[in-house]
Amino acid sequence: SNTTAQFKYGVASGLAGKSEMYAEMMYNDANSVLGGIGLLVANDEVNAPGLTIGIGGKAVASTIKATPNRTNNSAVALGAQVRYELPAERRVAFAGELYFAPKIITFGDASRYQQYGARAEFSISPQMQVYAGYRKAWFNMKTTGADAVLINGMHLGVQLSF
Repeated sequence: SNTTAQFKYGVASGLAGKSEMYAEMMYNDANSVLGGIGLLVANDEVNAPGLTIGIGGKAVASTIKATPNRTNNSAVALGAQVRYELPAERRVAFAGELYFAPKIITFGDASRYQQYGARAEFSISPQMQVYAGYRKAWFNMKTTGADAVLINGMHLGVQLSF
């Protein structure tokens, strides 16, 4: 987006269909940083061509300057992802994801972590996809109850596959 950059590197996990292990880093213009590692176990749905459903988890750690003082937070978030490629036009797809970490598995200055997003994708080639969508990621702070937001808005991206 105009205020946030995210870099993500994933490799096939070999567990099932389209499962992957990944590492990610997000940085915003308020000098906040979020890093994470995760596993998404995903597989194509046989009865619905083009539909892929995945569940997984990720561990995230951050340092956030969105509050009066810099805070350090971490969480183990559980989540799901749904992706649908149009059967008639395999170059177009839509995806959505949701991750949540309740109080019991959120640490540091935060009481919970949440992330959700949706996007539309277009494959330029089998190795390159471009996408546009909306994403929000934030920690809810223990002391103030306010949300420390890393990204909340539209974003554009490129995904390269090797």
